[in-house]
Order: sequence, then C-alpha cells, then structure tokens
Amino acid sequence: MLKKGLVQVYTSTSEWFNFAPIGLSLRAAGQNLRTLNACFSPHKAMNGDAMASLFLKPNLVIDHTAIEEGGGRGMGRGSALDAFVHASAAALAGEFDIVILNGINPLLDQGVISLEQILRLIEKRPPNVELVLSGPGAPEEIIDRADLVTEMIVTRSGEGPEDTPGSEGRGTIEVVTGNGKGKTTYCLGKAMMMSCVGIRAAILQFMKSPQPYGEIKAIEKFPYLSVETMGKGFFHTNRPAEKEKHLKAARVAWEECLREIFSLKYGLVVLDEINTATYYGLVHHERVRELLFLKPRGLHLLLSGRNAHLEVRAAASTLIEMREIKHPYRKGIKARKGIEF
Repeated sequence: MLKKGLVQVYTSTSEWFNFAPIGLSLRAAGQNLRTLNACFSPHKAMNGDAMASLFLKPNLVIDHTAIEEGGGRGMGRGSALDAFVHASAAALAGEFDIVILNGINPLLDQGVISLEQILRLIEKRPPNVELVLSGPGAPEEIIDRADLVTEMIVTRSGEGPEDTPGSEGRGTIEVVTGNGKGKTTYCLGKAMMMSCVGIRAAILQFMKSPQPYGEIKAIEKFPYLSVETMGKGFFHTNRPAEKEKHLKAARVAWEECLREIFSLKYGLVVLDEINTATYYGLVHHERVRELLFLKPRGLHLLLSGRNAHLEVRAAASTLIEMREIKHPYRKGIKARKGIEF
C-alpha cells in the first residue's frame, strides 16, 4: 500500500501515445502494488494487454471497456462513460493502489465525461491512491490540482506511416529526453507491450546500479523481455575521484550494448539513460551517433535520459521531450517505492 498517493497528469499537443503510465504499472507490480489501467485510447500494441495482465496478475488489471464498442479502433461514448464510472468507484473504494485513466483527457472536450466528474474524483480519492490521467489537452483546472504534470512534445523526422516493431522497415530510433518525469517509464511501457505481442525486447540500463527496483523484479515474469543493469548509480559531478569507476562501468556497458544490438536477437532495444551518460562524458556522443546509423535494419531503438546530444537528436526518427510542468520533489515529496523506483 502506498503511504501517500498523488495526482499525475501526462498531457500533450500530439496524438502520439504516451507509454509512461504503462511503464509505471510495470514498476508498481514489481513492488507488489496493484494497478487498474482503464484504457480510453487504443495503441498499436494493445493486443498484448491480455498477456501483460496475465504475467503481472494480480497486480495489473487492464480494462478495455471504453474501446470495445469500437472493436479496438476507437472509443464508444456509452462504454467510455461506463469504464470511467467503474474506475472511479474502484479508486474511491481504495481497491487499487494506482488507478490510471489512459487517454482520458480528450474525452472532456468531447463532452463524454465532464470536468466536474474528474475534479470530484481528484478531491474524493483516498490519500493512499495514486491517480494518473493521460492524453492530449489536459485542462488547466486539472493541471492546477495535480501534483505532477509532464507535457510530452513529439517531433518526427520524415513523412509517411509510423514504422513499428513487427512491421517491415528500417526500424525506428526514438530519443526520449527532457527534464520532466516519464522518460524511463515510457521506455519500460513500450518495451513491455512490444514483448507481449511477440517482439523480443531488451532494456540496457547505463546509469542505474544493481538495486531491486520494481521494474527489475517485474520483468523477470516476461519471457520476451530482459533487463541488464550496468551502471554504478548516481553520478556525483562534484566528486572527480568517482568518475573513473563510472567511466570503467560505461566502457563495459557500451561493449555489452554493441554485443546485444548486433546479436540480432531483439526487435527492440532500450538504452536507458544513455543520453545522461553521454552528457557526462562517460560515453562519447560520436559512438552513439555511429551506432544509430550502423544498427541492424529492422531493429527499433529507444534512447532515454536528459540532455540528449544535438547530433543524437538529429538522427532520431522520433524525438520525444518530456517537459516538466510540475514535479512533487519541489514540494519536498521524496521518491516512493513502486512509483519512482
């Protein structure tokens, strides 16, 4: 059970699907927290939702009621309202530690759900329940009442349909950067869902130290998803003597990264916090840039972390910036088990 639940909002001006709330549910399951994910917007890997629920049972329940009326292609107004009522009742009763209303924000503009209903849910939810609202166009009234707000800004290079894992194509390069929350959880969520539709995925963590984070525990349950932690933890920039151990770890991590990528075992590889490692000089940006051009055809890469290098940004097929609007740290709220780690 969470000691303190907050209100998180992920908003955007883009229709690009934000996988961060899904990644949060993976991390939470590893710390034995229960999540209800009510889906109000379809995504390309939603066929894997049933498998994700099975692997994380009983810690993840995914409700497709809102989109079943449209056969998975859209949202039915009546079924969406039913799903919202059900999720609200579960939140108010404290049946779950986390309640995610995935893609709920646009329904306010469409008049399917009223602003008053959302504000009432925020006000009445138990203090130990985390409430997460996502989707483009979050209204200011909700942003004002939220504890954490991240705006996702998406820039795509080139034109034409999205090249997705499992499709024929060169493979995408997504760079997920910015000062806002949700970069790693975006990558976790996408990797989990891709693995659940049969795309073998690997998460290579450059900066985290081997600790029992929630995602590490939960990923063990997925046969097509693996994670390898290769860093030395937080990099203290004011302690030059520590840099050598981080450099050594980064060299080993980079060699392992190349082996995994060119092994041809994976359809998707996440280089978690590689942007941060590059920023601190632990991995040279030219090496990363070369890798992006030399990677195997059809392999999809996700590169996360703050301060992505300009040349790495330029090589991305999709650049995602998670921009901080609000962060609970600024209120003195420390990292919480199952939410931040």
